[in-house]
Amino acid sequence: MKSFFLILYNQININYFDTSLSKYFLYIHHNWNIKFNDENLNLNIKSKIFDYAMWYNFIEELNNKWFSWDFKVSNSYYNEILDFCNKWWFSKVYVIKPVENYVYENFLKIKDKLASNNIDLIFLEDEQSFYLSHNEFLSKYKKPPVMETFYRYMRKKFDILMDWNNPIWWKWNYDKDNRWFDKNHKGVNQLILDETKWLIEAKKFYNFDWFISYPTNREQSIILLNYFVKNNLPNFWRLEDAMYENDDYVYHSNLSTAINFWLLSPREVVSLIEKQNTEINNKEWFIRQVIWWREYMYHFFHFYKDDIYKNNYFNNSNSLEEYFWWKNLDSCKMNCLKTSIKRVLENSYWHHIERLMIIWNYCLLTWVNPLEINKWFFEKYSDAFEWVVTPNVLWMSQFSDWWRLATKPYVSSWNYINKMSDFCTNCEYNVKNKYETDSCPFNYLYWSFVSENIDTFKKTRQPFVVKNLEKIDIEAVKKLKEKFLNKNT
Repeated sequence: MKSFFLILYNQININYFDTSLSKYFLYIHHNWNIKFNDENLNLNIKSKIFDYAMWYNFIEELNNKWFSWDFKVSNSYYNEILDFCNKWWFSKVYVIKPVENYVYENFLKIKDKLASNNIDLIFLEDEQSFYLSHNEFLSKYKKPPVMETFYRYMRKKFDILMDWNNPIWWKWNYDKDNRWFDKNHKGVNQLILDETKWLIEAKKFYNFDWFISYPTNREQSIILLNYFVKNNLPNFWRLEDAMYENDDYVYHSNLSTAINFWLLSPREVVSLIEKQNTEINNKEWFIRQVIWWREYMYHFFHFYKDDIYKNNYFNNSNSLEEYFWWKNLDSCKMNCLKTSIKRVLENSYWHHIERLMIIWNYCLLTWVNPLEINKWFFEKYSDAFEWVVTPNVLWMSQFSDWWRLATKPYVSSWNYINKMSDFCTNCEYNVKNKYETDSCPFNYLYWSFVSENIDTFKKTRQPFVVKNLEKIDIEAVKKLKEKFLNKNT
């Protein structure tokens, strides 16, 4: 039976495939909306440009290895697979199981339709994208364990930053050490990658000129990784949670897109970081995000995938303001929020603290529908995959599941943002005023939220928040919140 590999968007690396099964490859660049939770998921043009350029760069590698390939641009996976099989007499299609569940479910439907045409679509287990396959995870745990327990297990199992059975320097993590904000920080010089010929071609194809700062082939990914190790890793942990108005990335690696699309494997990145002669804080904090948070989110999502979209603990139902789509962005007077949205729309990226403590924090405090936020992140971020976006947005940031992932609602007043950023300096609102019309909205939005959900804060063991609520003029903050929301609708 003649067979070929169907390559998916996160498998742009020949090491993904068992070429003893076949040396024929097909890639379908999907240029239309795809179904996600019975809605059209409109991936932004930037992501499509990125995908288009990555694949054409990959074609050159396949050519050099004398493999046979084909590239199709289409709005239908099924039609292209069927046409390809009929044209070249293929009767068997191998595809490595998609890491995203909604993609996998779509392919199950395709599998049934192909079977009616005597074409066999065979799923192979993904043994590359993560340290643990989900089957391995399930063989170890009946349900997702406490995060720290899982982190220590991963360190031990893969002998990462370990001295026999103990962590090097006798400490598992340095979480409490990264609460720094340097007021004298002048900005970090980021590596500007050259545009490949295929990136230029992709932008012409979509008639959309966009500066892209992410690698679109493996060579560029390695260059960016080495640049980070040499220039940014030595300062990584100190300002990992810091936010600056004029510094988009600070010392962050900007590697998440390359890793999630598998231009770089998680293992090679961790191995290189572990070998560096730098402070343990830098190595531990970076490695933790890969072998702990990234892995945990993947397995957590797949364990709860049947329920994860059904919960909405606070019953939030508001819509995102129109400026989340560029429309009248200047009408957003909160400097931190406006800057964050603008960066996402321009760069398709913003680092974890900015996502959590500004965008997600704001959305929860203003009762936005979690599913709408989730879809926005899918459509706007270059490193967005279902297994990482959905649990982070729905269950951690919006507390939709009530305590399954997060132990408390991740909300804060202006105090955290002012402490960890310079956004408040150039803002029209005044962080020092509590109850005036120019008070920072994060202040009264936060205390109004606490007041409305006081039982939740009691149950999640936050006595200091409950106690501090006694010092707040609740009627004043509620009036300010009502005025603010009416103004923004």
